[in-house]
Amino acid sequence: MKKPLRILSAVLCGTMLLSLLAGCKDGKQENSSSGNSTVDDPSKTAIAVTAEDAFTDVTIGGMTCKINTRTGMVTQVKNSAQTVDLSGIVVDVGYNKAMVMGQLGYQSFTDFQTWELPTILMKRRELPEYTVDAIYQTSTGLEISLTIDTLTVTYIYNFMDSALKLTAKLTSSAEENQLINGVAFLVRGIDMDKETSTFEYPGSTPAGVYSFKDYTKYRVTATDYSSPVTCLSQSDPAVNLNVLFIDEVEKWTTSAYYDENDKLGVTNLAAVESYIKKGEEIEVGSLYLQLPGDQDKYAAIQNFYAELGYKTPDEPVADGPMYEGFPYGTMDTGYSNPNTLQKYAEQLDALKEMGVKNVWLLPIFSSTNNNVYEPIDQSIISLLYGGSEGAKVFIDRAHELDLRVLFDYVPHGPRPAQPLAMKNPDWISKKQDGSNQIEWDCVSFDYNNPEYYAYTVELVKTHAEELGVDGARIDCSMGGLSNWSPVAGFRPSSSGLAGGQNIVRAINEGFEKGGKDPLIMPENFHPVPFYAEITDVFYDMPLFRMMYNLNHSNVSDTEYAQELMRWLDVERKTSVRGQVKLRFLGNHDTVTWTFDAARPQKVYGAEKAKALWSVMSFIDGMPFLYQGDEDPATYKLPGENLQSFFKDIFGAREEYLPMDYDIEYRMSDKPVVAFYRFNDSDKKLVLVNLSNTEQTFDIGDGANSVLYESGVTVSGSTAAIAPYSAAIIQK
Repeated sequence: MKKPLRILSAVLCGTMLLSLLAGCKDGKQENSSSGNSTVDDPSKTAIAVTAEDAFTDVTIGGMTCKINTRTGMVTQVKNSAQTVDLSGIVVDVGYNKAMVMGQLGYQSFTDFQTWELPTILMKRRELPEYTVDAIYQTSTGLEISLTIDTLTVTYIYNFMDSALKLTAKLTSSAEENQLINGVAFLVRGIDMDKETSTFEYPGSTPAGVYSFKDYTKYRVTATDYSSPVTCLSQSDPAVNLNVLFIDEVEKWTTSAYYDENDKLGVTNLAAVESYIKKGEEIEVGSLYLQLPGDQDKYAAIQNFYAELGYKTPDEPVADGPMYEGFPYGTMDTGYSNPNTLQKYAEQLDALKEMGVKNVWLLPIFSSTNNNVYEPIDQSIISLLYGGSEGAKVFIDRAHELDLRVLFDYVPHGPRPAQPLAMKNPDWISKKQDGSNQIEWDCVSFDYNNPEYYAYTVELVKTHAEELGVDGARIDCSMGGLSNWSPVAGFRPSSSGLAGGQNIVRAINEGFEKGGKDPLIMPENFHPVPFYAEITDVFYDMPLFRMMYNLNHSNVSDTEYAQELMRWLDVERKTSVRGQVKLRFLGNHDTVTWTFDAARPQKVYGAEKAKALWSVMSFIDGMPFLYQGDEDPATYKLPGENLQSFFKDIFGAREEYLPMDYDIEYRMSDKPVVAFYRFNDSDKKLVLVNLSNTEQTFDIGDGANSVLYESGVTVSGSTAAIAPYSAAIIQK
C-alpha cells in the first residue's frame, strides 16, 4: 500500500494550498480551542485540534481509524482483514442554494418526479475554508464537527468490526431558516490503482463490472436506482472495498469515479429537502465502508445486512407463478375487450390449468376517463367491471380454484377536483409556496399523514373482509413528492422512501385486521434492504432493465448467457437473505411506454422468449406473465399460442424445483444458462440454451436422469441441447 494521501495533495494545488486548507487562516488554527477543551460529557474524550497536519489512530474493538487532526478527515480505515488509505470523507450539503464544500454542482429538486434520482455533477474544485470545531472520541467511535459559514456538519463515526459507519448531523446558526437541498457523502482519494481496479453496483444497474482505466477523470457512472452498494476491487495486489449507503428516508444516487491524482472515489447523493431552523438538528444517511478482506465480497454484504437487522417476513407468502390481468383486456390494446369481473372469472380455469397461483388485477376502482391508474376513490369498485358484486364473484371463483387474488392499490391520490382530494386537503403534499403537489394530473398524497394511513388501513380491511382479497401489488410505493407542510416529526422529503414504507405498512395492517395473511408486492424498483421485512415479493425491475440493456448491447449468445447468470448470482448474494424476486420479461408498463414498449415475443423472437421464460421459471423467485403472454391474439398480434408451453414449464417448476431449493450458477464458455437447484438431500441441474444452434454440455458423471426436457438428450456425462431448449436433470 502507498502512504495515505493527505488532503493537501489530493485536492488542492499551487499557491492556494495552505490558505485554503480546512480550519486554517494565515497559518493559524481558527477556533482550535474548542478541540482542546474539556468535555462535560464523560462518554466523550476530546482530541486536540492542531494547526498543522498531525495524525492519530483511534481503535475501538476490531476497527482502527487514522484521522488528520487539522482537517478532521479520516485518512485510513483498518481492521484485522485489510487496510484502506484515503484522502478523507467529505459531506457536501446543498445549503441555501449552494453546495457548501463545492464538490458537486448544486441542483434544485423542485421539479423532480417521484421516479427521478438526483444528478451527481462532480466538480474539480478545491475545498473551501472551513473550521474544525472539535474532535471527540466516544465509546463507539468519533464525532468531528466542521463549520462553514453558518452550517455545522457533525460527522458521527461508529466503529464496527467489519465496517466504519458514518452518519451526518446538520445544524445551522443562521437567524433565518435555511434551505437544505441534497446531502452528499463523498469517499475521496481511495488509494487503489485505477489501472487494475474495477467498480460495480451489485443487484442494480448499470449492470456489469467496469474498469476505472476506461474512463476519464471525474466521469461518473451513476446508478439507475437507489443502489445501496458499490463494490471496488483491485487486482494487484488484491483489495476489496464495499461502500454501502442506506438512507431509509429518501432516495439517493450512487456513482464511482477517479480524480486528478488517479485515486478512486464514491459519491452517494441523497435527495434531502428541508428547511433548517437555527439550532435545529437534521440527521442524514448511513454510509458504511466495509472491509471484507479475503471473504467473498458479495456474501459479506448479505451477512452485513443480517448484522444490521434487515430480514424478510418470518413466513413470506410467495409461492407459485403470478399472472397480471384485467377484465377489459390489455393496456397495449387500449382495454378493447370489455368484460365484467363476473365474465372474466370464466378465464380463471384456464389460468389454473396453466399453473398460475396468483392473479394480480389491475386497478378495478372508479377512475378518471377510465385511466385505471387514476382512481377517483378506491373504496368504489367500478360498475364498468361489475362493481363489488363482480369482484366478489371473481374472488370466490379464484378461491374455489385455490388461486390468490391481488388488488392493485394506487395510493398517490386522485385529481384535485375529486371529492377525496377536496375533503382531505391535509393529505396532499404541498410545494414551498403552499400550493398542491401535482403528478400525473393527480394530487400527491403524503403517505406519512396519519389520517391517510388510517383511511388506507380501513379501506384494505374492508376489501379483505367483504371481498376476500388476498394481497396487494402497491403502485408508486417508492413514495411521493416532497411535502413542504410535513407531518410533525418528518421533513419534506420524508414523503419519499419513508412514506413509501409507511403506505406498505398501512396496507399490510389492513389485511391483517381483515383476517388475511397477505401477499404484499410493492412497486419498489430500488434494491434497498429496509423494504425486505414488509415485502413478500420484490418487484425486480433491475433484472428486467439489465436484460433490456444486455439485449441492446449486441453481445454474443454466450456473453448474454454468462452475463445474465453472473448478474443473477451477484443479485442473490447481495440481497437480504431469503428475499423472493418477481421474474418477468414484461408487464403493463414495459409493453406500452417504457423500454422497448413491446411484448417479449416481438423483442426476442418467440423461441428465445420461450427460453428466457424457462430461465425465469426455473431460477429462484416467482415467475410472472402479463395478460396475453400466453396468446398473442389477446393483444391483437400474430404469434405462437404458448398456453401449453407455460403449462409444461410451470408444472415442471412445481414438481421438481420447490421454492426452498437453493441455487448455484455454473459458468461455462457456452451460450447456456446452467445452474443447480438443491437442498441438503437433493440436487438438480437446469440447462437452458439461449442460442439458435445445438449445444453440448458436460453435466458430470453419475446417474443423470432427465426429469423434464423440451429438446434435450443425455448420453453419459454429455447433454445435447437443441436450440432454445431446456432441461431439468436429476443429479
